[in-house]
Amino acid sequence: MTGITRLLLSAFIAITLPASFASAKTVRDMGSTARAVMGDSLWQEALAAHDAHADSITNDDYMIVIDYARPSGEARFFVIDMQEETAKAYLVSHGRNSDKNNDGIADAFSNVSGSKMTSLGTYVTAETYYGKHGLSLRLDGLEDSNDAARARAIVIHGADYVNASRAKMGRSWGCPALEQAVAADLIPKIAEGALIYTRGPGAEAQQFAQVDGKAG
Repeated sequence: MTGITRLLLSAFIAITLPASFASAKTVRDMGSTARAVMGDSLWQEALAAHDAHADSITNDDYMIVIDYARPSGEARFFVIDMQEETAKAYLVSHGRNSDKNNDGIADAFSNVSGSKMTSLGTYVTAETYYGKHGLSLRLDGLEDSNDAARARAIVIHGADYVNASRAKMGRSWGCPALEQAVAADLIPKIAEGALIYTRGPGAEAQQFAQVDGKAG
């Protein structure tokens, strides 16, 4: 095959392949406008949460949005550059008892100690520390749905069970665990006062997600 023929064939494939195939690179590797990456509904929810808790924010360089309505095999931990209003997304775990049948979908949430469930709502990041998972980031819940986060030791940390080779991520005891390398890079940037907004299934039309207060 001549060089010209190969060039023409490549152009033909690029034109005729479905857009979904052409954009198969996962969002976790892309940087674009926050609205484009997250979708308009989630972006608007995030802005509402940001406005509602503006007095709690001391690190406004970044904002985090976690969309637990998506399966764990999708990049759903959105890191928003608040100056540029761009976003990248990463893989993140959810709680073991938020997904009892281990199908990768979180469908139950709790703020109760010992539940091993994810808590929904808005958080603010706090101090870092080194624990059994290495560099970790404490979180303070700002709403009734997650105000026990610190007492429950719900923190951001790295975990081997979160990685791109898995179809669905492993489950935590309620913590939003990240890939090890991602955690090491992001935690220092988002510590000390960045806002985290989380939502779950069925929350698309709500300003803030609702929770199931039952323990697991």
